[in-house]
Formats: sequence, C-alpha cells, structure tokens
Amino acid sequence: MSLFNSLKDAVMGQAMKIASSPRVGKLATDPRLMNAAMKAMSLGSSVKTGMDRAGRLAAGAFGLATHDELASLRSTIQTLEDQLASLEAKASSAPESPPAPRGAPFTPPSISVPPKP
Repeated sequence: MSLFNSLKDAVMGQAMKIASSPRVGKLATDPRLMNAAMKAMSLGSSVKTGMDRAGRLAAGAFGLATHDELASLRSTIQTLEDQLASLEAKASSAPESPPAPRGAPFTPPSISVPPKP
C-alpha cells in the first residue's frame, strides 16, 4: 500500500506543479480552449447516445435483450419473489387443509349464487 501511496503522491505533485504553471493558467482561461473542451464533451455524449441507440436496434434485430431490458426483468423477478415469499408466509400461518391427492380432478369450491327474482 505504501508503494501505491508514494506513486499517488508523486503523480499529484507533478499535477500540482503543472497546474500552477503560468502557461497552463493562460490556456485554462483561453475561450478557444474552453470551446474545444465543451465540444469534445458534447461529442463524447452524442457518440455514446448514438452507440446505445445502434446497440438497441441491433439487439432487437437479433432478438437479444438489452442491458435496460435485463435490469427491468431482474427488478420484476425480485418483486415477484418478494410477493411469493409474502404469500408463502401467509399460507404457512393459515390453518392447513389436507392437500388433494395427486392425479385427483380439480374441484372448485362451491359458491352459492342467490336466485334471480
């Protein structure tokens, strides 16, 4: 860890020395440089947006899931697992009825419907 700290200190010292240089101070206040830096940041953002859009299009064309779709699916699965755990906890605290034998036909509970007048 001390090697890392000494390397970090050396890099920080050089960066501080460069930053305090009068040449760098002049460059940092130059409007042309600031415009170029803003355009570079904007270009990076637009390239990323375009690549994301192209990736979604390609994923759709090949029937693949995108990162956003997978995140949404994981969230939905987590919600369903939570609901299932809650229902199982409620079912375990409710009085148990004997399970139907395997292969027995399903018989719905009887519901009394009042006759129509």
